[in-house]
Formats: sequence, structure tokens, C-alpha cells
Amino acid sequence: MAVTLGWLAVKGKDETAVFAELNLARNGETSPRAKRGFCLTLPSGWFVVVARAGSPLLVEDAVLPLSRGCTVVSVQYDATAYSVVTCYENGAVLWHVEHAAQADEIRVLVTSGSLPPGFDVLHARFESEQDLADADGRDVDCFVALPVELAEMVTGFEYDFGAAAYGLPAFDGWKMGEEVIPRAASRRLRRRMARAGRPWWKFW
Repeated sequence: MAVTLGWLAVKGKDETAVFAELNLARNGETSPRAKRGFCLTLPSGWFVVVARAGSPLLVEDAVLPLSRGCTVVSVQYDATAYSVVTCYENGAVLWHVEHAAQADEIRVLVTSGSLPPGFDVLHARFESEQDLADADGRDVDCFVALPVELAEMVTGFEYDFGAAAYGLPAFDGWKMGEEVIPRAASRRLRRRMARAGRPWWKFW
């Protein structure tokens, strides 16, 4: 798994609608593997847009409106700091799982909503993995991968798999459209984008 990553997966809304609402457009590039600035429609019907951890495309202000009439799973992961997955449906948060280890406690997991089937089994597995790491004296945070694996379980998308694993030739490249900030973007989203510390036209 990459050190940092971010992506969202949409089901129930086609690529054209997703691109229009996020103000994206194809750029003609392709990649055999997932990386920021690329997308893929899985055989299961989930449409995946790969961005980066912290991308304004993945914040609630952008994803909530996108989820009207469909389901969206948004993932952000930083192996050194945090991981979070949120599922939105019909303009509301359906469930949320977040991990950010504290100095004195690794097993920090914040959850809300109606978690998907299989969460308890997944959580038990990570508890066992952390128990083994602790018993061996290894200073590792197993729980940081849990939100990402939960998203993988729900959507069937795994960042480390190439397009061929889904029976597809390649990921397709995307770029921001002419309107850099979508019309529906709130002042809060604009402030976040201004604080990002990068050129205002770059989102990934």
C-alpha cells in the first residue's frame, strides 16, 4: 500500500455525471496502475477516482452533494498519521470509520453510523494482528490500515491492484475542468483550498 493515498468510489451515478459534478475531464492519459489523477470503472459498477490524501475532492463539502441519488465511499490514508473512510448516501453520511493513533494509545478507532456487514470480523482480525505485534515488541500501528481495508471490502477496489486485476486495460487520466472551483463549492471549501499551500489550480 502507498504511504499516502486518497480515492473515492461512486455507485449509482455514471462517470459523465460524476465528472460534471466534480468538474473533471479526461486528459487522454492512461496508466496500468492506480495513481492520483486517474480513474476506473470497475466491473461491479463502482466508478473510482484516485486523488491524494487531503484532496479537496474528498472533503465532505464536495462529496455530500455528489452522493445525492447514489452512494459514495471516500478514503484518505497516511501511513504515518491517520486513515479515514466515510460512506455517503443520498446527501447524508451513512457511516464513518477513522483512526489516528495517540502517543500513548495505538488502538484508537472512531466510528459512527450503521457500519457495513463484516466490520466486526475485520476489527477482530486487526486486534489480533496488533496483539501479535505488541507481543513481539514491534513498534507498528496495524490499525492504520483498517479503514482502507473496510473501503476495499465494500467497493472491491484495491489501490495496489493494477487495472488488469479487474480485467481492464488501464486507468484513464483526468484533469480539472475550466471551472476550477465547482459552482456548488462552499466558502468553507474555498478556505480549505486556499490553505492547501499549493497553486490554486492543482488538486492532486
